[in-house]
Amino acid sequence: MPVTLKGEKTREHILKTSRGILVKQGFHNTSISEIISATGVKKGNLYYHFTSKEELGLAVLEDAKAEFFVFLDKSLSGADPVAKIVNSCQAIFNEQKKNNFVGGCLFGNTALEMTDSNPKFAAVIQELFERWAAQLEELLHEAQQNDTLHSEIPPRLLAKTVVATVEGAIMMSRVSKREKDLRDFLAAIRALLGG
Repeated sequence: MPVTLKGEKTREHILKTSRGILVKQGFHNTSISEIISATGVKKGNLYYHFTSKEELGLAVLEDAKAEFFVFLDKSLSGADPVAKIVNSCQAIFNEQKKNNFVGGCLFGNTALEMTDSNPKFAAVIQELFERWAAQLEELLHEAQQNDTLHSEIPPRLLAKTVVATVEGAIMMSRVSKREKDLRDFLAAIRALLGG
């Protein structure tokens, strides 16, 4: 059965609204009735678009992942590869600040909550982190070639370290509600990359 424009808008509304709830509460702490209440859709309409809570959760992750890579591509800007990586970290931190350090990162939260118990969620998160690190690694190789990166750490490990540092910074600032934590981590990333 073809999806209508109205159906697409309803599906998109469910995804975006559910994402907001899942970021703050997590998957297990969010009920279908809360999603129905927040979205304003009828139960049958919700189940027309998503046959289960798991399917909805995975669709939210996939939607957020696609959005993240559009955001990342835009934020990887600067005069050289190292500046691009530092600027992308700054852009991610700015989003956390804009949200008053509430909720943290959907991907980091889901990694902590779901990956030990649900291989489907684990696969989405793993693919996201690997793809993100691969983009950074490519830039770090470029920085090595043009002599703007002077690190003993191989680009692959350095890229993974940046991703882990960003995720850790988001988690710590979510707990402390302090911008200083993000600034400290950004300074560490700059020092690590020599930027």
